[in-house]
Amino acid sequence: MSNDTLRILQISDIHLFADEKRSLLGVNTLESFQAVMALVKAEKDVNLIILSGDLSQDGSDVAYKRIASLMEGLNVPVYYLPGNHDNVAMMAQVLPRQIISNHKHIVLKDWHIILLNSQKPGAVEGYLDESELNYLQHCLQAYPEHRAIIVFHHHPVKVGSKWLDNLGLTNADTFWNIISHYPRVHTVLYGHVHQVKEELVGNIHCLSAPACCFQFKCQNEFALDYLPPGYRWLEFYPDGRIKTGIKRTANYVGTFDEQAKGY
Repeated sequence: MSNDTLRILQISDIHLFADEKRSLLGVNTLESFQAVMALVKAEKDVNLIILSGDLSQDGSDVAYKRIASLMEGLNVPVYYLPGNHDNVAMMAQVLPRQIISNHKHIVLKDWHIILLNSQKPGAVEGYLDESELNYLQHCLQAYPEHRAIIVFHHHPVKVGSKWLDNLGLTNADTFWNIISHYPRVHTVLYGHVHQVKEELVGNIHCLSAPACCFQFKCQNEFALDYLPPGYRWLEFYPDGRIKTGIKRTANYVGTFDEQAKGY
């Protein structure tokens, strides 16, 4: 791979508890994350890793410290943003830690990455408040010649699942209106949906990552999909080309709960 290629791993929806024995919908989220990390550790030529929200299910300091500990030895910069289950104050207290940085704007040779907080306090759905939208515009204006990659937790597009689409980014229209004025916005990455989605919105690549625990089936009512956990890899080239794909563990981790109605 060329030295000019930017290779990113997007890891999302880990849902760790303080209690390492706790399970969620039949999945021990620590065991599931460990299985995903075994794949991550075998990766080569990775420039950075993004944790795109719901790192913890209970917002505990133990969960965030455990994530940092499990990432020791990667020798790759790791950046994070919160999801709806995360405790933002606790994240700020525990992280940055070891290789995990709290920087929200990463400027590289041909690209810049903007990490936003789409958490709406006390809600499952998301919202980019005025400060986040102002920060987005500030970053885009500061580097007009760089191609931009924007990352936040909640989905800014419909994913074709009625219950999930009620829990996405509630001011997505405002977000899309803002970035329509910046032609160098290249990619939008998100988590939250526990499934793989890929679409073009105009010329902008809009991509989700699988969860590190259980996956949601794409249908109107809540249901789990019998797919293993995983992550998304992305390669960005100086000419604007993108290659991306999904890596999953060999097997489902835990007991599949086909009767699950929510969590």
